[in-house]
Amino acid sequence: MSQGRLIVAVDFGTTMFRALVTEVDEDGGISVVGCAEEPAQGFHDGDFVDLGAGAACVSRLIGKVEQAADIFVSGFAYNISGSHLRSVRSTAQLPIGPGPRPIRHSDLDEARARASAMAIPFDHQILSVTPVEYAVDRVRGVIDPVGRVGSQLEMQAHLITGSRSVLHNIENAITTAKYKPLGEEIDVLATGAALLNARDRNDGVMLIDVGGLATNWAVYRKGAILASGTVALGGWHLTGDLSHGLRITREEAEQVKRTRGVVLRSLVDQVPIDVLFEEHRPTETPGLVAAILEPRMEEIFTWVKKDFGDPRELASLKAGVVLTGGGSRCQGTNGLCEEVLDLPVRRAHTPAALKGVDNLPEGQWATALGLSLWYAGGDGNAAPRDDAGGRGGWLGRLRGKLRRPERGGEMAAEA
Repeated sequence: MSQGRLIVAVDFGTTMFRALVTEVDEDGGISVVGCAEEPAQGFHDGDFVDLGAGAACVSRLIGKVEQAADIFVSGFAYNISGSHLRSVRSTAQLPIGPGPRPIRHSDLDEARARASAMAIPFDHQILSVTPVEYAVDRVRGVIDPVGRVGSQLEMQAHLITGSRSVLHNIENAITTAKYKPLGEEIDVLATGAALLNARDRNDGVMLIDVGGLATNWAVYRKGAILASGTVALGGWHLTGDLSHGLRITREEAEQVKRTRGVVLRSLVDQVPIDVLFEEHRPTETPGLVAAILEPRMEEIFTWVKKDFGDPRELASLKAGVVLTGGGSRCQGTNGLCEEVLDLPVRRAHTPAALKGVDNLPEGQWATALGLSLWYAGGDGNAAPRDDAGGRGGWLGRLRGKLRRPERGGEMAAEA
């Protein structure tokens, strides 16, 4: 059994729960130790709507990952997602003093506190505060104001809020399953921690995660998050369209999507779509599959574009789009995304530099891996794989640690 520090992270996905155990060595490197999956139950739109079924699902998932990694788990980090999340912009102004003086770190903390003091719905709480831009004495575009002499500091910040009741329900499901909720990170930010590098975030990039029932997106610029949101469409809807159009079961449609899915009609021979409206079951062809899937995938990307809502800012994203998620794996997804958003697109699913990542089963592990990097307070040594290059990132720190218990061969998580 290894002597490194272990991290347990759980991705509460819309259709699948995934648990990941990673190990941090003395040099800060992270490697995959074990993983497990369990179909999501009692969970909808980021919330546990059936506490009993959800807690039982969590218990089965952790039991699997304990066996896979040969550890004992008492708590874990997890992600927050769903339509209850809100992305807002806040501006705070702070007088520096009666006269100009160098700006201190304490001034940034005060400006951040003022930005966080904005009015939000009573049932929400602030989950993330990220400075986007500073101005000193009305001079904008300041990246790091510390040490700069001025009389007034202004901070523009990006805030993400979430429902208090949803957050409580998630914690309740975890504790009902007899585990400790050790900390949470917003879904798309965790995914970005695994797949985006510093150059992406500085040059400007849009991350699009096409999940099962929803598509999450986030835009970064000048090293900070600029905006984020959720579109209530995902891979599940693609499967449903195939099931309806080809007159096959959802299970059969899922298999077609995974193995023969095409979302760009220009890549295959065109077929008349009249056969979709005939009474008999149509013959599956690549052209017919593309004719069914392209409108839905185009709708997803179009809604993401509208949700962001700033065409000039979108056009300025030099790093283009990083596409991920199980719903993005169909042939032609990159090309269709490029057509809709008019930006270069590359796909990424896991950080290549993590040891053992190649042993993960097929699926969307980026969020769980990002949670592990965030948990570890990583230094960005993980680079996105597939056709993405560069070095990965990290988001923050979690107050929690994993220790080796007295009994041999097991590891326990402890807050």
